[in-house]
Amino acid sequence: MLGPSGAASRIERTQRRGDLRREELLRAATALLHTRALTEVSYAAVCARARVPTSSAYHFYRDLDEIYRALLEADRVALDASLMRPFSRRQLASWQSVVGCLVDRSAAHHRRHPAAARIAIGGQTPPHLKRLGREADRARAGQALRLLEQMFVLPRMRNRQRVAFLTAELVDTVFTASMIEAGRLTPDYVRLAKNAAIGFLTQHLGARPLPRARAPRAR
Repeated sequence: MLGPSGAASRIERTQRRGDLRREELLRAATALLHTRALTEVSYAAVCARARVPTSSAYHFYRDLDEIYRALLEADRVALDASLMRPFSRRQLASWQSVVGCLVDRSAAHHRRHPAAARIAIGGQTPPHLKRLGREADRARAGQALRLLEQMFVLPRMRNRQRVAFLTAELVDTVFTASMIEAGRLTPDYVRLAKNAAIGFLTQHLGARPLPRARAPRAR
């Protein structure tokens, strides 16, 4: 009969094995998405790639949908961190340069993580998963708006949260168009995304330089 320490040790080993299985399944799905379209990946293929029996994998991710949700959540955290890392003085020169930098950083992140990009902006994402992306975009747009408010005195604007969200959705739509047409984010489409975002915001912020709210924190 196991004592308290022995039982705790067994539970810890079981948890470690479970964490390892989850990581193996996520790595397998990521590897498959590097070479296959979203619709060409199956739950059985992920399990086979991970060398995890389907009957066992079910205890960690009940289906492919849950695997994709886990990948999207990890990508959301990584993208948010990438977008909000410190800015240079040049990047903070104007609100337009801030928006352009955010679009460039988002594109660079998607290029570094092509598997997650297939889920997030690949054009084959099921509506219920796409909705998760929109929720993330809404929070991300709020972060971007707060950043602009810290750097510049923004004009009064009705529904500014909605405006920020629609700007993020414009970028997302252009990125998806690039993925559908070229299978990747092309420089032309990234420029188009920046022009679309800045053009839309110009209708609300104006084309003239905005006064500074305070001295920006540059690297």
